[in-house]
Amino acid sequence: MNIPRFLELYKEGRLDEAFESVILDNPLPASTGRVCQHPCDNRCRRHAMDEAVNMREVHRLIADSILLSDRFDEMAARVAARKMAPTGKRIAVVGAGPTGLTAAFYLALFGHEVTIYESHAEAGGMLRFALPEYRLPKAVLSKEIELIRRLGVKFEFNKNVGTDISLNDLGLDFEAVFLSIGTWKEAWVYLPGTELKGVMAALLFLEGIAKETPVALGQRVAIIGGGNAAIDSARTALRRGATVTVIYRRERKDMPAIQEEVEAAEQEGAHFVFLATPHRIVGENGAVKAIETLKTRLGEFDSSGRRRPISTEEIQSFKCDTVILAVGEAVDRDFCKASGLSIHENGTLVFDRYTLETSREKFYAGGDLISGASNVSNAMGYGKRRRVSSTSG
Repeated sequence: MNIPRFLELYKEGRLDEAFESVILDNPLPASTGRVCQHPCDNRCRRHAMDEAVNMREVHRLIADSILLSDRFDEMAARVAARKMAPTGKRIAVVGAGPTGLTAAFYLALFGHEVTIYESHAEAGGMLRFALPEYRLPKAVLSKEIELIRRLGVKFEFNKNVGTDISLNDLGLDFEAVFLSIGTWKEAWVYLPGTELKGVMAALLFLEGIAKETPVALGQRVAIIGGGNAAIDSARTALRRGATVTVIYRRERKDMPAIQEEVEAAEQEGAHFVFLATPHRIVGENGAVKAIETLKTRLGEFDSSGRRRPISTEEIQSFKCDTVILAVGEAVDRDFCKASGLSIHENGTLVFDRYTLETSREKFYAGGDLISGASNVSNAMGYGKRRRVSSTSG
């Protein structure tokens, strides 16, 4: 992103131009302005003088000032006016999450006809169905999606590619297909007691809350994990009146979750247990009664740059009636296998790192489907890669 440009335009009071600069670099600025892990702060040269410019918050301020104002229609038309001449080529995007929405935005700007196929009833992917309302108001996300729609992007909802429509059909109907289905399969912890009533995956819990479907949450909740899904689950459970214990196998500084979110969860009443790994879930009459953990100690550094947790023989027990597993997400291996596309051992698709093309001609892929579970910024980065638009010639 051209950060100096939008900062200078905003400083000069040229809000419309600042917004236009932001949106052409990032089609979901109000979302990233709320939930991005802001790694750009680490590269800010102000660090050498005092502190980094809080670019995420400036980003959010500029985006909200237009998206949530009566200037929206005019600015949406101004962005749409930047579309290049129609190419006559039709592109299918599979998945309306951050990667798919970003790819569709730029493909439409390049003059292509774009149709997004989405298995849910609404667009947004994990931004809509995994992030709590308090972190990302869905009315804000809907405004960003509306701007993308005004570029001419069409949406086909409740369409599962592979069942409702085949990849072969997409290949026949479109000049290119971009796959961006994300990582909707929750990783699972295989330990005694996971079959008990009251054990659930974090994504299913958060999605249920987002869709306002009944979720059987007890009064004492134990959450396994240290990522954003764990913290989002903790703060959501707290808002539903539960007491919450977050159990993480490493130290606090090693948690991959956004630190501001961890601090907020603690301030709201979440209890944290570090250097502990799940041992077994204890049940009574088929339901969760408690969780036992093994204390861990830190060993040598692993490939992530963190010290590897090593289990000890010391057991701790925590009473609870709900256990939420937030230990990561994975690619849908069944979809990848059924697609006939080449896949790696970890389930991600084989692709050309320069063109993003898969093992099948004119089928491209991006986001978590090729990288594994990541974050919003990285996912959008794949959707923005210039080579995806190579069908324009």
